[in-house]
Amino acid sequence: MVLNLSLKRDVNGNANLDHEVLMKGFILLSFLFLNILNAQAQFKISGKVTNAKNDDLPFVIVKIFNGDKQISYSQTDSLGVYNLNNLKEGAYSVLYSGLFITEKKRIINLKSDTIINVTVDEISNNLKDVNISFRKNIIERKIDRTVFNAENSIAAIGTDALELLAKIPGVRVLNDKVSLVGKGTVNVMINDRLIQLTADDLSDYLKSISSDNISKIEIITNPPAKYDAQGNSGLINIVLKKVSTELFSGSVNAGFNQAAHPTFSSGGNLNFRKNKITIFSNLNFRKGSLVPFEQSNVFYPNQTWNIINKDRNFRTVPSGQIGIDYQLSKKAILGLSYNGGFTNFHSEEKIVTSIFNNASSLDSLLNSDANAKIRSHYNAVNIYFKQALDSAGKQITINGDWFKYKDDKSRQFDNTSYTGNGLVIPGSFAEYLSTSKQNIDLFTLKIDVDLPYKPFTLSFGSKLSFIKNESDVAFYQSVNDIYKLNPEQSNLFDYQENTQALYFDLNKSVKNWSFQLGLRGEHTQIKGVSLDNINSNNYFKLFPTAFLSYKLNDKSTFSVNYGRRINRPAYKKLNPFRWYSNQYAYAEGNPQLQPSYNNNIEIAHNYASVFSTTFTYSHTSNGYNDVNFINANSNIQVLKPVNFITGYNYQISNAVTFSEIKWFDSTNQLDVFYSVFKSNIPQTLNRVEGYGAYVSTINQFRFNQSKTFLGDVSFWYQFPTIDGLNKNKSQYNLDLGLKTILMNKTLQIALNATDVLKTNKYRFSSLINNLKQEYNNYYDSRQLRLTIRYNFGSDKLKQRTAKAGNEEERRRSQ
Repeated sequence: MVLNLSLKRDVNGNANLDHEVLMKGFILLSFLFLNILNAQAQFKISGKVTNAKNDDLPFVIVKIFNGDKQISYSQTDSLGVYNLNNLKEGAYSVLYSGLFITEKKRIINLKSDTIINVTVDEISNNLKDVNISFRKNIIERKIDRTVFNAENSIAAIGTDALELLAKIPGVRVLNDKVSLVGKGTVNVMINDRLIQLTADDLSDYLKSISSDNISKIEIITNPPAKYDAQGNSGLINIVLKKVSTELFSGSVNAGFNQAAHPTFSSGGNLNFRKNKITIFSNLNFRKGSLVPFEQSNVFYPNQTWNIINKDRNFRTVPSGQIGIDYQLSKKAILGLSYNGGFTNFHSEEKIVTSIFNNASSLDSLLNSDANAKIRSHYNAVNIYFKQALDSAGKQITINGDWFKYKDDKSRQFDNTSYTGNGLVIPGSFAEYLSTSKQNIDLFTLKIDVDLPYKPFTLSFGSKLSFIKNESDVAFYQSVNDIYKLNPEQSNLFDYQENTQALYFDLNKSVKNWSFQLGLRGEHTQIKGVSLDNINSNNYFKLFPTAFLSYKLNDKSTFSVNYGRRINRPAYKKLNPFRWYSNQYAYAEGNPQLQPSYNNNIEIAHNYASVFSTTFTYSHTSNGYNDVNFINANSNIQVLKPVNFITGYNYQISNAVTFSEIKWFDSTNQLDVFYSVFKSNIPQTLNRVEGYGAYVSTINQFRFNQSKTFLGDVSFWYQFPTIDGLNKNKSQYNLDLGLKTILMNKTLQIALNATDVLKTNKYRFSSLINNLKQEYNNYYDSRQLRLTIRYNFGSDKLKQRTAKAGNEEERRRSQ
């Protein structure tokens, strides 16, 4: 067989390997490789666990031993099905255990794929009679993701989901925005559902989730084909706990958070399961304020503008969820859930612009007082149906989602100019009002089919999404105490986006080798209308993924993976709404913004879940970012997102987990990266490059033998680095925590201090139009939090397996 790899030449005459041909060749060679190794296949054990009434039993732990050594484990799903893969020929013992059942052991001499169906005896659900000794590592590394087991982490006591994310190695939370070290902002999912909220609403939603309700957090830096291709930096999936047996349980919590000003929170949840019905619900409320501080310096040829924005913002945020699962039959489940939330936001801003001449003397002052109001709410409904096709794990899942988001923004501000000696400049006072209304409707339908066979496991599916976004922006100026519309700065923006997607994933294990190949195709139609400007696009793109893992021995595993991703702009970046800081400076969206694309490669080694090393390479094309365009003649500053970046990032990450001492656990990470960013717009530097590094340590302490008095210390340091066209200065952060568990482990009291040293400051500089800009921002992150939580009933929860289908769009409303 001859593989013809054609070369194409660019405008400079340089030869480039045709990307499409390369992908076809890569996929063809991978399938040939699988076929060659097919004859050496390993074996697996699968089956179903039921009780004496022949009812399916979910969440039963299945562990397999070779002699006295445990070599693998699994857990039954909602239909009682389990799978143990990648097993060599030999003698094994299989142990079945779990809550409210008696242990059962089976002995087997494995020579081929084997199905073992077992019936176990149930016991009274008296928690005092149940003792679970199996404990997962805090950090687990799998072929396509890293898993943080929150259930085993002291850091997960007395915090919320957003704060817990900040304590996971490699994850950063800055100004309530979640990102991965060395990469950009990352998409966040809850139970495989992408959260499609604005940045502020997303942070509010994550703050409403108690960390006690989180089972695990998955860091998926290179998502497989079953996930939407959206998001260049990967995914974070937060898996919540779920009731696993007949019970009624719940909890109530209250919190007091002191930053510059206090914030109060309260909430609770109820869980019920009886026979075929499971009901879960939660309700949360938070009210308080923060005081972010932003400072910038713009160095014009003859002047320096120093802008200080002191802002106090207030939020009142109620939110809630309710859902029901119904077991239609032994093999079918129907579920329905609703999520809703409301944000009432307003801010009081004092913006002072000091203008200095070349002699550093004050020329003039521009004072701006502003008041902003935002009313937003969202409603999300998910209905899903799961049908098992047999007892070996074959199943089909159908998800339908409806999501609606509305907001109403207004910002009233005035400007007054003063001379250098403090006198008001006559006629300088002016008042303005900017408004924006946004309405997002999203419908998705998703079908997933999982087919585990003896030689391989095949998954495939389809997804349809329909998005409509309407925006109405307006700008007014006060004339004789009457606000008059400025039509040149007002706009109606309608945006529609429809996407049809198909995917498949193929998994194969051959002796010590594991393979996973996937391909996703997405066809997208876009139409944006802004006044007389119509922006239409229709494109089809392929997104291949490949994972290869080799187990050298029981402790050492090597892996490599590849994936292609797309990053479609958030809806607000397409919205031409202008947000004025003063009459000279404003931010606006760009209806002409296009998606960017990433190619990612990772090579990793993991030793005994204790030490891991990962090398990552990523290439970004048609990348976009916010650029502060400055006109030296008019002093106008326009912050606007544009496509202009070609980026290259090289990163090596080392992580060490230490848990040999009973009273102490420590997880440590060191990342070193080199970034190159090229620009194709004349206002910026042609090339910015440089090294960066990040180090973090998370330490957990158990101060007594009963493990009811706990503590944690976490610290990270970010060395100077490059981020797009920005040169970031160093920053670091120290968090402390004390927790106690009382009243037979039903009462939790936690005291946490974040950013103790007040050093988590975002400082950076850039060069636009040959004008240097410097920024120094602090977002009130030094906080002291007291949290009290009381659990009643049975608090034994397990992972929820229900999934929803809108996995691409939910983050893009940020």
